[in-house]
Amino acid sequence: MKKTADLLNSQYGIRSVKGKWLYGMSFFPTRAFILNPAPCSGILVIDTCGPGSGRIIADAIRDAGMSPADITGIALTHWHRDHTGGLGELISIAQSEGCGKIKVFIHKSDSGFLKNGRGAFLRIHPLLKIPLYHRPGRLPGPEKIELVELDQNSADNPLKQWGVEFLHLPGHTPGNSSFYHSESGSLFSGCGLTLFGKSTAGIVPVFYNRSMQIESAKRLMDLDFNYLYPAHINLRKDPLPREKRIPFTGKIPPVDRITGTLPLFRYGRPE
Repeated sequence: MKKTADLLNSQYGIRSVKGKWLYGMSFFPTRAFILNPAPCSGILVIDTCGPGSGRIIADAIRDAGMSPADITGIALTHWHRDHTGGLGELISIAQSEGCGKIKVFIHKSDSGFLKNGRGAFLRIHPLLKIPLYHRPGRLPGPEKIELVELDQNSADNPLKQWGVEFLHLPGHTPGNSSFYHSESGSLFSGCGLTLFGKSTAGIVPVFYNRSMQIESAKRLMDLDFNYLYPAHINLRKDPLPREKRIPFTGKIPPVDRITGTLPLFRYGRPE
């Protein structure tokens, strides 16, 4: 049987799953993450990749010796379809196997896109600002889920049962968020930071507000995390603490100017 999940941390049951991106394609690496820190907490899934990925995530959970019925929460970094497209399918599978109502977490500034099912124009490339209309994934009805709107101004942490905190990092979308598991030092950055190649971290060329996107990414860059798990492109398993981050200086390389990506810092080569 083909391996569908990659174990990142056995102590906290952290796994990555490669799903589909958009239009049924997988050439642009896109990931969801599975956390199972304690049996009493149930499984938390972070992002659901694009349409057609729900079954891939469910199979990965089974391959890890668990059941989709153990899913108790799904945390979404933002509303884009390559992160929410597998949501409806995954919830349907989980509930067909006996799962109860699942909590779905998304920042309040992005929740409206999911609730009304309407999309918005994205901007691609900081100079060209190419408009592209994009829709969210399907949000199941209230009989199947409890939608929890994340709010950085609230003293409550609705993800505390998994030992996870959320960080509001607007720019990619109004409610763009990252999730941090403090005990393992794992940062699930979504599109807040992405690894280009094996040693450069930076920003993708898709945005709602570019200046806010850059400011948010610099906030992430300064955080005291040990592992960086982005949703797209590359993934590294080795510890990447703050002292290994070398701020990018000098002219932006031609390839980044062409693609619109922005390198922010470098790491040493993988050990």
